[in-house]
Amino acid sequence: MDNPIPSEETILRDLQETGILSTDAVFMPLTGGVSCEVWRVRPEHLTPEVVRDNPHGLVVKAPLATLRTPALWQADVSRGFAESAALTWYGTVTPDAVPKVVWRHAWAPVFVVEAAPEAWEEWRHQMLNASADSPDVAGERLARIGAHLGTTVAAWHMGSSDTNVLPKVLLMGDRLRTLRTDPFHRATATEVPEIAVELRALAHELESARTCLVHGDFSPKNVLVSAPGSPFGGWMLDAEVAHVGDPVLDVAYLSTHFVCKGVARPALAASFDSARRAFEDAYRTNSDLVDADRWSRHAGAILAARVRGVSRVNYLTPEQQEFVLARAIRLVRGESSLDEVWEQILLAS
Repeated sequence: MDNPIPSEETILRDLQETGILSTDAVFMPLTGGVSCEVWRVRPEHLTPEVVRDNPHGLVVKAPLATLRTPALWQADVSRGFAESAALTWYGTVTPDAVPKVVWRHAWAPVFVVEAAPEAWEEWRHQMLNASADSPDVAGERLARIGAHLGTTVAAWHMGSSDTNVLPKVLLMGDRLRTLRTDPFHRATATEVPEIAVELRALAHELESARTCLVHGDFSPKNVLVSAPGSPFGGWMLDAEVAHVGDPVLDVAYLSTHFVCKGVARPALAASFDSARRAFEDAYRTNSDLVDADRWSRHAGAILAARVRGVSRVNYLTPEQQEFVLARAIRLVRGESSLDEVWEQILLAS
């Protein structure tokens, strides 16, 4: 699908002409993402009627055709239409768990969402950078975030098990293949031939399912959380991989991030384990769509991809990468479980 992305100047002018932004508004680039241009607009640059409903400002998002990764990775920018539709639908199910969509471009896959309060922070940053005695990574707080995420994604999965409730754009496209199974499973199969057959089979399993709406990027980098000591709040962002598929992808995806961060930060491994158990318990309490064996196998596939696929984590040492890969291989083969992997992580910490 040919969906050219307007220039930054054109998007800014469009938002001014629609009465969302003031004539002196400017875009502030937000960094860290690989798949989109993202800009923040401060509240003082919103028109009075808009700032009343969006006191913390707005965020503008436009997808990239070529992602910012070391290896070539291209994807159809029409995924921006699906992302805005998914966030809108998620907002009808869990209004406090996602930002609201404020505006969608008339013909381009560009959209605007409300901004979070300035004090909210990316959960990944806290998990990787907070000191071990920081309230950001206290075990009780991490478990609360994990439970919030488990309850949220279970509500999404169960609420969309009748896929007829979903916008049509979410039933179409090849976002799963171009953004997940090709760069993750199939690329990793080339790099790790000893589990190539299993990885390709798991990719096919994901691509064959039409169970419910799947977020597809259920990761701490896409979670914003409120500051410790303030009223709890947490948003899930970045739904550009959203598709109708297999719910195992979401739960396995977050599980792999708990593993990688537990390996990277052994002093916090016990707290991360509490968070992952709270996530799993909350999900299983509210959804029966994923059994433990499939959860572990698919987590293994994504773990292998995070150290050998196109999109690799950048915070593990070579020795830690080998530790993760060895566990991933056993998970994919069905020779181990996530609980057993965590026993080994905690033993090594």
